[in-house]
Amino acid sequence: MGAMNLVLAVINAKEGNRGRTHEHIDRARGIAARLGEDRNDFDTEFGPTNVEIHAVSTAVELGDAGLALEVAQQVDASSLSPERQSRFLLDVARAHAQRRHVGEATAALLESEALAPEQIHDHHLAREVIRDLIQLSEPRVPESLRGLAERSAVG
Repeated sequence: MGAMNLVLAVINAKEGNRGRTHEHIDRARGIAARLGEDRNDFDTEFGPTNVEIHAVSTAVELGDAGLALEVAQQVDASSLSPERQSRFLLDVARAHAQRRHVGEATAALLESEALAPEQIHDHHLAREVIRDLIQLSEPRVPESLRGLAERSAVG
């Protein structure tokens, strides 16, 4: 039931339905609070941490970078799989990019890349953020961002 609410939150966020997104996140928070711990039953990685990671992701999807970054500061994803941590950092990078924080976004992408390189090199959202960051920082693109773009085949 909790994981289903997270899926519904993501769907509603992609549709731009802020109210329904927050309803599903709040329901998932309640279920996670009753569960009281992060678990990985049937590879769902459901629990309080994963709910907050989804809160960050849906906030970014809705264009609310401030909320995303505020929630992200409270998240310790270190107990989750490297892939899940990497995706979280990608969402943090997206939020920073929405705020035009090139350095912070690049740092989050590099940390994500260190955990799960394929998450950054092959993910369309990562490539989109990298392109945006390059445009924001031109004509002086930081070397670390330029290297990330090359490794991700962003041209």
